[in-house]
Amino acid sequence: MQRIYNILVSFLGESKQGGFFKDTMQYQFNSPWSSEENFGIPDNKYNLEVSLSLGKYHEWVTDYGGNISKLIRKFGTREQLQDYYNIIKELKESKYYNIGLFKDDDSVITNDAESLILPATFKKIEINSLRNKKLLDYLAKRKITQDIIDFYNIGYTTWDEDKWQLRDRIIVPSYGDGGELNYWVGRDFSECKKKIKYMNCDGDKKKIIFTESNIQWDADIWLCEGIFDSLVHPNVIPLMGKVLLKDSELYTKIKEKANANIIICLDSDTKIDETKRIYNLLNTGRLRNKIWYIRLGEKNLPYKDFAEIYENDGKYGVINAFKNKKQFSEFELLI
Repeated sequence: MQRIYNILVSFLGESKQGGFFKDTMQYQFNSPWSSEENFGIPDNKYNLEVSLSLGKYHEWVTDYGGNISKLIRKFGTREQLQDYYNIIKELKESKYYNIGLFKDDDSVITNDAESLILPATFKKIEINSLRNKKLLDYLAKRKITQDIIDFYNIGYTTWDEDKWQLRDRIIVPSYGDGGELNYWVGRDFSECKKKIKYMNCDGDKKKIIFTESNIQWDADIWLCEGIFDSLVHPNVIPLMGKVLLKDSELYTKIKEKANANIIICLDSDTKIDETKRIYNLLNTGRLRNKIWYIRLGEKNLPYKDFAEIYENDGKYGVINAFKNKKQFSEFELLI
């Protein structure tokens, strides 16, 4: 448990013992949510409580709560999250985990009355122990590494006799600003022609921002179409389509929080008018002249989507794409 505590201290700062959970392995920290609102300065009110024995946290100002992994996912680094998962693997083989003294299950959410859970047959992907060739081939094709899997908590579904359409899918969860599960997308990898390609959880896409917990609003933001676009590069938000709606949570947050460039990079089959609609919607107020677009499928960018840039040419392909960003002239927007 000391190792988990050390990870928390490394990004939350000093702590004190005691609080709501009433156990000897509970600590209180200055809330990182309060620090965000206070320009990074701790408020010294210790509103974040963490129980190491339960693997849970609760933040009293926002009423956010959940598993420690969500907290690290939101405010820690990818390396800290990987270290945490390594510790969890060790704990799963120990008496503490088996008797229920410690439990951090990414499929369980303890945030609000409306609780969303991952599919019942969800299993975390461990590439080294995976025996499903079709799944392994799909991961290799998409250049999805174990580091990416661990960071985004990607899993897959096995047989479910009540929901056969849900079997054999890669499940990509999305976590909200508080680290809570807010959506998930299931992509079929079985190549069964009777199955639909994507099967998502019940929920209104307008009300969530996919992988919001990982978004840095002060850095350049990429707007792409698919969820796999968002896995291969930092600060990519999938629209889960070609449209940005004015009454969506994403539009609201961009207008309120975004401070750098917004790069629209839709799939190669996108009509220019579809890109213009998003461009016009965002290119106002303090974001004017910070909106850019990239046209895929052209000679210098012969890719079908953002993920394919990374799959073919890695981070240098993304850098090259960024160099090819453009802005519409006022005349072009009128056409």
